[in-house]
Amino acid sequence: MRETDGQTPCTYPGGIAAVLEEMEARRAPLGFAPGEALPPLDADLAALRAARVPAPEADPLRRAAHGSSNHRKFLDLRAELEGRSELACLHGLLVAHLRKRAQPSHTAALFLRLWTEEAEHLLEELDLRWQVSALTTFGEHGATEAQRTVGEALSVLFGMMKLYETERRYSGFPPNKSFRLKGRSRVGLPLGMDAYSLDAGGLDVNMLGRLWHMAEGDAVIRPLAHNMLDRLMHDPRTVFRRLRRMRTRKARRAARAAAE
Repeated sequence: MRETDGQTPCTYPGGIAAVLEEMEARRAPLGFAPGEALPPLDADLAALRAARVPAPEADPLRRAAHGSSNHRKFLDLRAELEGRSELACLHGLLVAHLRKRAQPSHTAALFLRLWTEEAEHLLEELDLRWQVSALTTFGEHGATEAQRTVGEALSVLFGMMKLYETERRYSGFPPNKSFRLKGRSRVGLPLGMDAYSLDAGGLDVNMLGRLWHMAEGDAVIRPLAHNMLDRLMHDPRTVFRRLRRMRTRKARRAARAAAE
């Protein structure tokens, strides 16, 4: 990448056009073989909740000869979710279709029905990655403004956490280890942003509090969103916990200095 006309080169060669092109390339719809379809909107969710995904070698669906991209995706999900409920597996398939440009017309409605009727079960069956995927799906296909706003906001939050926590691993520090107060770089933040104040900064609590309140008014997304926010606030390996530790250390240091 070279600077041209005095401008800083874009992180992504080709700019936003290239970013959008790569994003769209990942959104080709999943295809169905003749006679193959997603379960109907009125599918028996109780039966799917009670049934368990068998081991691959015992799964009769692996003997089917559909060969479609939908079927291949479903088999991959079944291998990943072995031992989980068939309802959790259906949820994964619905999310996979809803990530694409197009899907059967009732896909979003069936996804929303799962979270309306089976939120407690899904929270027990789905790991963190799948819960984040569900939030992303709410952001794109939620039935209400609250569902779309909360889903998108939490999806961006957890996506950014994944990026910066991945980069942080190269610092050599484990995620539960906060940085020292000494040795801070004085270089400004990107885009001219002000740094977070360890003394009195409220960005973290304002962000988490607003998200909590936004989800509170929607009964469908509330269980998922509140569960994710609660897990975030109790995990000792996040930037939120690290900054809180640093704030506490700084306050204790100031108190000792004042007492001397």
